[in-house]
Amino acid sequence: MSEEPSHSRCCERCGTELVSCLFCFDCSSLQPLSPSTNYFYALGIPDGFELDLTLLEEQFRQIAGELHPDFYMNSSSAEKKLSGRASTLLNQAYDNLKDSFKRATYLMRLKGKGLEWNERVLPPGFLEEMFSLQEELDAMLEKQDQPGLKRFQDLLDKRRRGLESGLIPLFRMLESVKELEVVLEQLQMKLNAERYLQSLLDRIQVEETT
Repeated sequence: MSEEPSHSRCCERCGTELVSCLFCFDCSSLQPLSPSTNYFYALGIPDGFELDLTLLEEQFRQIAGELHPDFYMNSSSAEKKLSGRASTLLNQAYDNLKDSFKRATYLMRLKGKGLEWNERVLPPGFLEEMFSLQEELDAMLEKQDQPGLKRFQDLLDKRRRGLESGLIPLFRMLESVKELEVVLEQLQMKLNAERYLQSLLDRIQVEETT
């Protein structure tokens, strides 16, 4: 299993240690981009599932302001392109980290480099339960049972949030255990189950908008 990307890098221009790998706030200079840029480092926050979402928002807005194309209208063509690419990467990082499921999936891939993702790995008995829930949802959609769909939606959302809360202790364990593969497999099971539940919730939301 490979090492995680380091959050220790210095500015290419002034040598100051960077808060965000995209921009130096000391000398106001854009930084070269790496194909393997860590989303957490791009936003200047520590790796981890438990995020301060207010801080995430503040960091995003501050860095996005420095990368705005208006500041580079009179810059070289290379700097204009770099600011655009950095802005795109920052938006991708923010989109992935603000959403708990995307954040968990990204963090798991970051921690488990080389781990093959198996979408068939699910908690015991979950697949049978999913078939039952799927049939129940199909029946309610066919009958246009709106009160039933609302109750079903609340039930699914409660299950999804329960799975999500179970991710927290597992991610904490990643920082202290040596057998990462065991914890990563448990994370994979929960994330796969959450994805299945979300697919049912998405079907209900589509019905609500049609």
